[in-house]
Amino acid sequence: MKSIVIIFPYFGTLPAQYKMWRASALQNPSVDFMFFTDADVEPAINIIVHKIKFADFQQIAQKAFDFPIVLNRPYKLCEYKQAYGYILQEYISGYDFWGFGDLDLVYGNLRHFFTDEVLRYKFLLGWGHLTLIHNDDSSNTYFMKVEPGFQDYKEAFTTEKITFFDEYGYKGCSDKWRDNRLEDCWLEWPFDNVSKPKEAYHFNSMTRGWQQVVFEHVENKLYMIRFSNGKMEKMESMYAHFQHRGFMKDRVTNYSHFLITPCAIIDYPKHFVKLRLRLLCRNRSLMTKYYQWKDRIIWKLGLSKMK
Repeated sequence: MKSIVIIFPYFGTLPAQYKMWRASALQNPSVDFMFFTDADVEPAINIIVHKIKFADFQQIAQKAFDFPIVLNRPYKLCEYKQAYGYILQEYISGYDFWGFGDLDLVYGNLRHFFTDEVLRYKFLLGWGHLTLIHNDDSSNTYFMKVEPGFQDYKEAFTTEKITFFDEYGYKGCSDKWRDNRLEDCWLEWPFDNVSKPKEAYHFNSMTRGWQQVVFEHVENKLYMIRFSNGKMEKMESMYAHFQHRGFMKDRVTNYSHFLITPCAIIDYPKHFVKLRLRLLCRNRSLMTKYYQWKDRIIWKLGLSKMK
C-alpha cells in the first residue's frame, strides 16, 4: 500500500467543522495528517503535530527559495500549497504521496477512492480542499516550471495579492498539470463541494449535481442523502466540503454515526428517521435570501470603508 501524508500549515482559530474533520481523519488510519500549527491540535496515531509559530514557518518557507518571498499573513499560505512538497521535503521524505487540503470538511473512506490503480497517477484531484501529488523531484518542483500562458511562481510568491496560484480557473498549478501533463492526472469528482449559503442555504452538491441534501457519516463511510420522487437515495462520497459555513454548530455526542445538516452537525436520529431526514433536506429559500442580503450589506459596508 502506497503511503500518503496530507499537510496542514494552519495558524489561528480552528474552523467550526474541526472536530468533525478530526473524527473522520481518525477513521482513515492508513493516511497521515501532518500539522504545522499554533492551534490546539492534539496529536494522534495518524495526526502528526509540529507546534510552531507562524513567524518560524515563514522562515522555513523562505529558506527554500533564493529570492525574498511574500508570506505576510496565514491566508497567503494558500498560494504555497503546491510547493509544500518542496518546502517541507525533509518532513515527508518517507511518503509515496503528499497532499494538502482544508479543515472545513468531512472525509469518507479515502482508500476506497485512492486505490492502487488511482495511485499510479502523479497528480490527483487538484482542488484546494484536497489534492495529492506523487513525492518525486519532478512532481515536487513542477510548480516552478515555466509554461507559456500560466502563472509564474515567482510572481505569485512575491506579491501581496492572492493570485489563486494553487487553484483551477486562474492559470495556476492545477490548470498547468491538467493542460500539460494530462496523462499524469486523475481528475475525477467523487467528492461534494457544497454550495455557499448565499447561493443555497440548503446543501447542493456543486460537483455532482444533487440538490437539497444532507450527509451521513457512519464509521468510516460518508454518504450524500436526498429524496427524489418521495424515495430516499444515497451516494457514497470521498469527502464533503462546507465553505463559508462558520455558523455551523457541532452538537455531536457520538462520532461513530452523525449527520451534517446546513446549520449543525448532529447525532444520527434514532426515531422517525426518514421523516426527520426529509425535513432536513427541504428547500430553504428564505434563509438563502437572508444570506444573499447579508453578503450584499457586508460588501457595501466594505466598499464604503475603502472610499
